Amino acid sequence: MAEHTAIPAHPSILLLNSRPWLYELQVSRLKDVTDEQLATALLGGSVDVCWLQGCWELGPYGRQHDLSDPGRRQHFQDCLPDFSEADCIGSPYAISRYTCNPDLGTEEDLANFRARLALKGVALMVDFVPNHMARDSPWIDIPDLFIRGRDGNVAFGKDPYSGDWTDTAQLNYWSHACRDHMLQQLLDVAERCDGMRVDMAMLCVNDVIERTWGPHLREQGFHRPGEEFWVWALPKLRARHPNFLLVAECYEYDEILPNGTMRELLRQGFSAAYDKVLYDRLTEAHMDKLRGHIFHSPNMGEGQLCHFTENHDEDRAAKHFGSRVMAATVASLTLPGPRLFMWGQALGLRERLAVHLRRARKEEADADLSAVWPRLLAALPHCRGRWVGLHVHGDDSWRFLAWGWKPDGEASSSEGTVACIVVVNFTDSMGWATLKLEALVAGSSHGDTMALKDAISGETFVRSCRDLRDEGLIVGLQAFQSHLFQCSCQ
Repeated sequence: MAEHTAIPAHPSILLLNSRPWLYELQVSRLKDVTDEQLATALLGGSVDVCWLQGCWELGPYGRQHDLSDPGRRQHFQDCLPDFSEADCIGSPYAISRYTCNPDLGTEEDLANFRARLALKGVALMVDFVPNHMARDSPWIDIPDLFIRGRDGNVAFGKDPYSGDWTDTAQLNYWSHACRDHMLQQLLDVAERCDGMRVDMAMLCVNDVIERTWGPHLREQGFHRPGEEFWVWALPKLRARHPNFLLVAECYEYDEILPNGTMRELLRQGFSAAYDKVLYDRLTEAHMDKLRGHIFHSPNMGEGQLCHFTENHDEDRAAKHFGSRVMAATVASLTLPGPRLFMWGQALGLRERLAVHLRRARKEEADADLSAVWPRLLAALPHCRGRWVGLHVHGDDSWRFLAWGWKPDGEASSSEGTVACIVVVNFTDSMGWATLKLEALVAGSSHGDTMALKDAISGETFVRSCRDLRDEGLIVGLQAFQSHLFQCSCQ
């Protein structure tokens, strides 16, 4: 068994779409990727965790189903005007079994890829899809593993609010056979990686199963278990791998889980949960709601919420947020918790890469965004330690989001960074404000002045330590602009 690669607090996670990546590189297997190509994908050492999407085996059914569905074909054509059937590769979330996808290579190739990442200090994260399997999974005839309809056919995977996922088969978590089987899959996968992104993790919660399937399951003789699956299963995984990273993809089901889906999954044992609420608040740009979520969410300061402005289920951030994209990205990626970004996001790409396809439309990188991203990524390791909300004063204070990071022992910097300051004007007009910094600069006056190096503009400003302590930092920012200052004493 390979040793797990250590993952720091508040890790930077790259979503790497494996099959499109290999297609772009024009290589056949993971083993054919050169060290230079891997280093480029990992953004020159700025990644702590590589989420390798699409690494598990798929059956032929999913792709055939995609190509025979007129609605999906139209979606593919919309994404890719020159679409051909060869571009359709099947959803990575209709998994046949948890062995390496032959399009990537063998189990040995996957293990070697993990070892190559480990040499760079990068952990491997993979998908675990607990709710469903492919309809041509070799497990399809195992008794009581899947939910079946009155006609005896396996039910399609689904959630409480959307239609059927017709390329999938719904697992039955009110069956002991299913629980035992999926626990074994969970433990087997954990031996081959350093973390998992758990797809739609809330669908295994008993209250959600009750809403979606309860009456049907009782009709078939199944009853709600007394213990939640994750509460039962995750301690068994943790007993083998105490520091394993478990990130729950989840969405808020207010009617079913009124105390919050994120909070419930964290209570059940996950390391972190998707903060889709932050994404929605950034989209709405309602400052009171946005500020309230950031500073009053129960798990925010504990680093248990995974933040993002882009993933495979959403439009590209540059398209979705438009002129607000960098402000939203800086806010999202400098908060406590895992920081998720997608392959191509650092280039400012706008064309969506559909998970069923091996490529997106060709486009050029955005020169402005691709110039800022390397500096932003280099600054993120300094945004660790103790997170501090900053007081903002002035008539325009309502326009600003502001917080800071005070390095602790783990986050202390060889560059002499004594604090990081994040300030974002997330409104559509220029604003001025004063940031009170006592909580950040107290005890940091090793010199008379402090250099504030801005990762966004690349500029460095020098201020008196006394003035920063006594009067604060005066900032002026145009609409949807931001600063990310690394502060060092001189």
